[in-house]
Amino acid sequence: MTTITAQDLSVQAGGRELLALPQLAIAQGERVAIIGANGAGKSTLLRCLAGFMQPSHGRLTVLGHALHAPLSRGELRGLRREVGQVLQGLHLVGRLDALDNTLIGALGRLQGLAALRSWARWYGPGDMAAAQAALARVGLGGRGGERVDRLSGGERQRVAMARLLMQGPRLILADEPTASLDPAGARDLCQGLSSTAHDLGATLVSVVHQAELLPLLADRVLGLRQGRLLFDRPTAQVDAATLAALYATPP
Repeated sequence: MTTITAQDLSVQAGGRELLALPQLAIAQGERVAIIGANGAGKSTLLRCLAGFMQPSHGRLTVLGHALHAPLSRGELRGLRREVGQVLQGLHLVGRLDALDNTLIGALGRLQGLAALRSWARWYGPGDMAAAQAALARVGLGGRGGERVDRLSGGERQRVAMARLLMQGPRLILADEPTASLDPAGARDLCQGLSSTAHDLGATLVSVVHQAELLPLLADRVLGLRQGRLLFDRPTAQVDAATLAALYATPP
C-alpha cells in the first residue's frame, strides 16, 4: 500500500519555485529521511504532506487524500487525525501533566459530547486507560501525574512518543526534531521515533541534518537541493561523497 504519491509536483511562492518533484512514491511502513541544505525544500515538502500548503501544479495524494485540490474542513480534519507531527521542541503543554499531554493525542478522533468533555479534561475511562498504557509502553508507567515542565528532556521525549501512540497515526512527519538536543538526546529521540512508528505500523518521514542519525531514522534517503531531488537511495548507499555532492555549492 502506498502512503504518499506525487506526480509532476511543483510548489511556488513569490514567483519562485520552492519544490519540483517529477515523481515520488513512499509505501506504508517505510522510514524515509529528507536531507539537504537550508532552502532545499525539505520543510516545504513536509508542509505539503501535512496539508498546510497546497501544491501549485501536479498531483499529491497522502493516505488516500488528494492534496492537490482544496480539502473541505471535514477532509482536512480526517487527514490531521491520520498524520502525527513531531516538531522542534516537541510542543508539549508544560503546565499539564504527562497523562493530560498524552491524552491530547486522542482529541482528533473525539466527536460530539466526548469532544466537548475533553476540553474540560473529562476523558472517558477507555481513553484514560489507553493513555496510561501508552505511558507505560514508553517507560513512564506510574508517572502520569507529573507536570511535563518538571521532567527531564529525555522524559519529555517519551511523553511525546506516548502522545503519538495515543493518536495512532498512519503517517508520522518529523521536522528537525533533534535540532535543540545534545547528541545523546538526539539518538534517543530518533530511536524512540523509529520504535513508535514500528509499533504503529506507520510511515515515518523525517527531515534531519545530522548524517550520523540517518541509520537510526531511515532505510531510505531523499537528497534535495534547491527544490530538486538530487538522489533517492537506500541509507546504506549514502556515503561521504554523496553528502559532499549534495551540500556542494551549485555552479
